Amino acid sequence: MLRRIIPVAALATLALAVSGCTVTLNLPSGAPSPVQSTTPTPAAPLLTAEQMRSAPVPSVCGQPAGNLSDGTLGTPGAGKGGVSIATYGKDSAPAFLAWQGPDGAPYAALVVDCNQGGVAWPPHVIFYSAGPTVLGEIDVAKVLGNGRQVVDDMAPIANGVQLSLANTYGSHEDGCCGTVDAVADFTWNGSKVSGTVAKKITEAPTAKEAFFAALTGDKAAIDKLYNADGKTEALEFKDSVVLQDPKKWDSKFSCDAASEDQLFVGDGRKYDRVCYFGAKGVYVSAFVAMKHTGFGTWQAAGVQFTTTD
Repeated sequence: MLRRIIPVAALATLALAVSGCTVTLNLPSGAPSPVQSTTPTPAAPLLTAEQMRSAPVPSVCGQPAGNLSDGTLGTPGAGKGGVSIATYGKDSAPAFLAWQGPDGAPYAALVVDCNQGGVAWPPHVIFYSAGPTVLGEIDVAKVLGNGRQVVDDMAPIANGVQLSLANTYGSHEDGCCGTVDAVADFTWNGSKVSGTVAKKITEAPTAKEAFFAALTGDKAAIDKLYNADGKTEALEFKDSVVLQDPKKWDSKFSCDAASEDQLFVGDGRKYDRVCYFGAKGVYVSAFVAMKHTGFGTWQAAGVQFTTTD
């Protein structure tokens, strides 16, 4: 009678199936390890901009917490203000970014504008997990300083979002129009939301270039740095200023809001800031009018000097 020979590995598998026990097989040296197949856990779907239109929001700008309705949350009564999803770019896209965290869970950051029925307050950045469920929020002004910030652009970073924000106040600025542009990182670390400034962009670097271009008569630089209002003045500056040696001018200078300055008033030119340059040991000063032309960009709108003895 023929006997059917069952391999040892098959017998071990059969015994394991019958007994329900865990068995460790000692395979001969050089024998291939058993192949185990695993089914990867599917990633959770990302949060969507449509979900944000009805997302919960915490209390911001003194407004009570609640759920957005079609992207807004209003308070009963006229003049009470409310909360709405901020937008950015030419297409007025919602200021929202979604990503999958290292744990495979969905996360999102949403920028909201808010007010109490009057002027705009600084925006807030709210972080969400699946649901959407609020994780936490942060006031942009606590990171950048006071202003009426608006989102110019946004980009993904690890565990959060990088925002380009216009309209933070510089010195002696308030109301509608701050001129400091900033880039800041907002992140969720698993327990709290935080924000850090990556860079602030002011008129100062361009003003310094513009002043020394006029002082040295650098026509190519003047053409680049000055607008039509200030170009003629800049081209004539070298021959009219009493102190032409760049080394005689202090490298340190200060800038202030145009509202604090009277030097260029009355000639119809438009400018936002004025930068003040002083000479070393000589009572001579120069002034450069600066015009904010876009996010992070400036042009000089004029240059003058005076003796102060």
